[in-house]
Amino acid sequence: MSLRIWAIKIGELKPLSRAGLLLFGARCALRVEPWLPPAAAPLWSRGLNHVVNSAFSVTDSEPIAKLRRDLSDRGAMACNELATTNEPLGRCMNYTTQILASALDAIALDDASALKKEVIQAAKLSASIPAILAHAGRIEVPSGSSAVDVACVTVWDAIRADIAAVANAVPAIERAEDRVLALTKCAPLWPGEVPAWVTQ
Repeated sequence: MSLRIWAIKIGELKPLSRAGLLLFGARCALRVEPWLPPAAAPLWSRGLNHVVNSAFSVTDSEPIAKLRRDLSDRGAMACNELATTNEPLGRCMNYTTQILASALDAIALDDASALKKEVIQAAKLSASIPAILAHAGRIEVPSGSSAVDVACVTVWDAIRADIAAVANAVPAIERAEDRVLALTKCAPLWPGEVPAWVTQ
């Protein structure tokens, strides 16, 4: 089933300023951090800081093209390494790096419509991870329920909740000493109970 059924539409992002859109993209990455490839944490941290600081026009000397490429390469390598032993996990790791890469791409976009499309792409990639796990039989649901439906509704509900949460938190995040931490804590990444498949 296509993610388009649940996906956020451009009009839903109207409450978000440019800063809010970039922070929204960063939240999409934060939500899937449990599937970060091994040894990718330093790149991940640099990428998140770059996206979050760029939301407030902070100059950053980080060479963004190389950072994006290194992140993408790390995800692709993890996917290839797990192709024969744990293919679903490898795909999740690859998507995780691609989500942050997409958020990095959004920084360079001045057109509001193009920026919204890019952060929606990050959201779609993040929602693909639960779908992969569901198709692989790694999400348990009550008998008669669809694991894909349950997983996708759960993740898209969490993503939608970010729109208002981020819109309200932009000023506080801008003032924060640690902006990534402030973004992480502005609202639960998973409203309600954290799904069991996130911590497995």
